[in-house]
Amino acid sequence: MCGIFCIFSSFIDQDALAVKYKICEPYLKRRGPDYYSDVNITLSDYTFIFAGSILWLQGKNLVKQPLESNKSIFVFNGDLFGGNISDEDRKVYGDTILLYNKLEKATNKKNLKLYFGRDIFGRRSLLIGKVEEGFIITSTATKSIDCTEVPAIGIFSYDLLSKEFILTPWNFRNKNFSTKLKELEQFLSCNIGINEELQMVSYRKFCEPTEADTRFLNHIKLSFNEVFVELLNNATFLNNVKQLHVLLETAVAKRISTQPKYCKLCIIEKQPCRHALVGVLFSGGLDCTILALLSDKFTDAFRSIDLINVAFQKCGHYNTPDRKTGLESYKELKKLRPNRTWNFVPINVTISELDKERSNYIKHLIHPLNSILDDSLGCALWFASRGITTEYEVLSRVLLVGMGADELFGGYSRHRAALKKNGWLGLYDSLNEDWQNISHRNLARDDRVVADHGRQLRTPYLDENVVDFVRSLNCWEKTCPFGDIPAGVGDKILLRTLAYQMGLREVPLFRKRALQFGSKIANSKENACDVSPRL
Repeated sequence: MCGIFCIFSSFIDQDALAVKYKICEPYLKRRGPDYYSDVNITLSDYTFIFAGSILWLQGKNLVKQPLESNKSIFVFNGDLFGGNISDEDRKVYGDTILLYNKLEKATNKKNLKLYFGRDIFGRRSLLIGKVEEGFIITSTATKSIDCTEVPAIGIFSYDLLSKEFILTPWNFRNKNFSTKLKELEQFLSCNIGINEELQMVSYRKFCEPTEADTRFLNHIKLSFNEVFVELLNNATFLNNVKQLHVLLETAVAKRISTQPKYCKLCIIEKQPCRHALVGVLFSGGLDCTILALLSDKFTDAFRSIDLINVAFQKCGHYNTPDRKTGLESYKELKKLRPNRTWNFVPINVTISELDKERSNYIKHLIHPLNSILDDSLGCALWFASRGITTEYEVLSRVLLVGMGADELFGGYSRHRAALKKNGWLGLYDSLNEDWQNISHRNLARDDRVVADHGRQLRTPYLDENVVDFVRSLNCWEKTCPFGDIPAGVGDKILLRTLAYQMGLREVPLFRKRALQFGSKIANSKENACDVSPRL
């Protein structure tokens, strides 16, 4: 995990570039507290500044960035958990050097091309802005730098000689591909060519279910306590639950087991450490409680696990909906895994502290986004991931979060409305639209605000194998938000049944609640899409 930066121009001198760089530098350093370096180079008529900050989370030794040879220069912010790289190689060398060695075979400085992009789900932030006769590409910036999020639609290249951009799209193209590309072209004031070499792939297409296909759903109208028992007696549904369990368990294991055995404090001197290495952003809801329970299996028995629960002051108290469900789920976890030390970490944020930090700092991390929703969620995640109370400080450097679960399993109220209005086809279209929007909704912003504390936000529900499996299912096999069934049963039924199978009894029935309302940071009278006057 890193903060990465590149600025280049064929017109202005290095001192002028350095001014922009120095604006971003403090924010980049906070993303990677373990190492920082920059490199100045000249290619053709261009002056470049590259920089990289490192949060060491893979490999036996820290890999410094930027990586440079006589053929290429490389900065990388991300994680490799699969592909054709073995687990053993990743544990020994880390993902950065392994990826660099493969890419260097296909690159050469003499070609005078710069390549950049984000993964297909948009899990990490990358911004692009214009400078005179050049560009700035960075993980994070400030409001003084006019920039936009790089759309997660493929790999971009910039030819230093022709001054042209080329896009090689990912092999899955969302319906909004053309819109996102056009928006970037308008921002950069240039045309972007498309390399069409890759073969397109697609996920399951809709087919209307037969009566036999959905017969098992009749069990949902039983009493709450019987629903999950009856569903687990259905062989097909049980098989889906088991497959999901294995895939999600593997996704969690990959994301917490590869890191060095040092906490945020002890890694400075590489001292033997018994502190918590894993935290969960914990509302007490379905998605995060499943992740917390799964993480127990892959965490050293002597270590605690941090359950981070954020609440904002309302009427002089912090007894928010998320605080209540958080404490209930905390009790269930202690009952199921009594030998584990679970740290329930209540983050209480006063109105004055919220206003101060947002005005002085958080607004720059949320930039270039600026809506009421960005304001609420960005601030909530920043305070939660800071992990500081009057009595305790979170030292874990990896934070698990349930992002992606609602899009995959059908957890939003609009999914219920779509099913009611247009049947299973309407639900299918709604799920598909939500999934296609995921790469440019919240993930880049959330990466910026969480990484600001030198922590890594990890999203097991967005593991490629989990995604492929869940998206291969028919919509009625993972969610059935019928209008005559209360929220908290039919929606996300596959995930709720998994929670029940894992031993949870209260959590599977908790209703979906958005973070901004559960933590009480949002004003329900404001329109989430409006521009926030506080940013």
